Amino acid sequence: MEDFNNIEAESDQQQNAANTAEGSIPFTDLFSLQFRQQYTQFDSIDELLSSGGFEVNSEEDYEAISDEDIDAHVVKTTKFNSWKEMLTNAIATGFTMK
Repeated sequence: MEDFNNIEAESDQQQNAANTAEGSIPFTDLFSLQFRQQYTQFDSIDELLSSGGFEVNSEEDYEAISDEDIDAHVVKTTKFNSWKEMLTNAIATGFTMK
Protein backbone atom coordinates (compact mmCIF):
# COMPACT_ATOMS: atom_id res chain seq x y z
CA MET A 1 0.00 0.00 0.00
CA GLU A 2 3.02 2.28 0.17
CA ASP A 3 2.49 3.18 -3.49
CA PHE A 4 -1.05 4.23 -2.73
CA ASN A 5 -0.38 7.55 -1.05
CA ASN A 6 -3.67 9.33 -1.45
CA ILE A 7 -7.34 8.61 -1.32
CA GLU A 8 -10.08 10.78 -2.62
CA ALA A 9 -12.70 11.23 0.05
CA GLU A 10 -16.01 13.01 -0.14
CA SER A 11 -18.30 14.11 2.65
CA ASP A 12 -20.70 16.87 3.48
CA GLN A 13 -18.48 17.94 6.37
CA GLN A 14 -15.45 18.16 4.16
CA GLN A 15 -17.39 20.19 1.63
CA ASN A 16 -18.50 22.62 4.30
CA ALA A 17 -15.06 22.86 5.86
CA ALA A 18 -13.04 23.17 2.68
CA ASN A 19 -15.67 24.48 0.24
CA THR A 20 -14.94 21.59 -2.06
CA ALA A 21 -16.65 18.27 -2.72
CA GLU A 22 -13.42 16.33 -3.20
CA GLY A 23 -10.04 16.38 -1.58
CA SER A 24 -6.96 14.22 -1.74
CA ILE A 25 -5.86 13.20 1.74
CA PRO A 26 -3.00 10.79 2.47
CA PHE A 27 -4.19 7.72 4.37
CA THR A 28 -1.57 8.35 7.06
CA ASP A 29 -3.01 11.82 7.68
CA LEU A 30 -6.63 10.75 7.46
CA PHE A 31 -6.27 7.81 9.84
CA SER A 32 -3.85 9.24 12.39
CA LEU A 33 -2.45 7.23 15.27
CA GLN A 34 -4.78 9.03 17.65
CA PHE A 35 -7.80 8.22 15.46
CA ARG A 36 -6.82 4.55 15.10
CA GLN A 37 -6.23 4.17 18.85
CA GLN A 38 -9.59 5.71 19.67
CA TYR A 39 -11.73 3.88 17.11
CA THR A 40 -9.93 0.71 15.98
CA GLN A 41 -7.74 -2.12 17.19
CA PHE A 42 -5.13 -1.58 14.46
CA ASP A 43 -1.68 -0.02 14.39
CA SER A 44 -2.09 1.11 10.78
CA ILE A 45 -4.75 1.52 8.12
CA ASP A 46 -2.83 -1.07 6.08
CA GLU A 47 -3.32 -3.55 8.92
CA LEU A 48 -7.05 -2.81 9.06
CA LEU A 49 -7.44 -3.37 5.32
CA SER A 50 -5.24 -6.47 5.11
CA SER A 51 -7.01 -8.08 8.08
CA GLY A 52 -10.18 -7.90 5.99
CA GLY A 53 -8.48 -9.54 3.01
CA PHE A 54 -8.21 -6.27 1.07
CA GLU A 55 -5.02 -5.65 -0.88
CA VAL A 56 -4.75 -1.98 -1.76
CA ASN A 57 -1.74 -0.96 -3.81
CA SER A 58 -3.44 1.60 -6.00
CA GLU A 59 -6.51 3.76 -6.27
CA GLU A 60 -7.99 1.15 -8.61
CA ASP A 61 -7.56 -1.53 -5.91
CA TYR A 62 -9.34 0.72 -3.42
CA GLU A 63 -12.20 1.46 -5.80
CA ALA A 64 -12.62 -2.26 -6.56
CA ILE A 65 -13.54 -3.07 -2.95
CA SER A 66 -17.27 -3.60 -2.65
CA ASP A 67 -19.12 -1.36 -0.21
CA GLU A 68 -20.75 -4.40 1.38
CA ASP A 69 -17.41 -6.13 2.04
CA ILE A 70 -15.63 -3.11 3.52
CA ASP A 71 -18.71 -2.15 5.57
CA ALA A 72 -18.94 -5.65 7.05
CA HIS A 73 -15.26 -5.55 7.99
CA VAL A 74 -15.54 -2.07 9.52
CA VAL A 75 -18.56 -3.11 11.61
CA LYS A 76 -16.64 -6.12 12.97
CA THR A 77 -13.36 -4.36 13.70
CA THR A 78 -14.07 -0.70 14.51
CA LYS A 79 -16.55 1.46 16.37
CA PHE A 80 -18.29 2.47 13.13
CA ASN A 81 -21.30 1.12 11.23
CA SER A 82 -19.80 1.63 7.76
CA TRP A 83 -16.65 2.61 5.88
CA LYS A 84 -18.30 5.90 4.87
CA GLU A 85 -19.06 6.69 8.52
CA MET A 86 -15.44 5.95 9.41
CA LEU A 87 -14.14 8.17 6.59
CA THR A 88 -16.51 10.99 7.48
CA ASN A 89 -15.48 10.83 11.12
CA ALA A 90 -11.78 10.76 10.22
CA ILE A 91 -12.22 13.80 7.99
CA ALA A 92 -14.19 15.68 10.63
CA THR A 93 -11.63 14.78 13.30
CA GLY A 94 -8.81 16.01 11.07
CA PHE A 95 -10.49 19.37 10.51
CA THR A 96 -11.23 19.92 14.18
CA MET A 97 -7.67 19.06 15.23
CA LYS A 98 -6.10 21.70 12.98
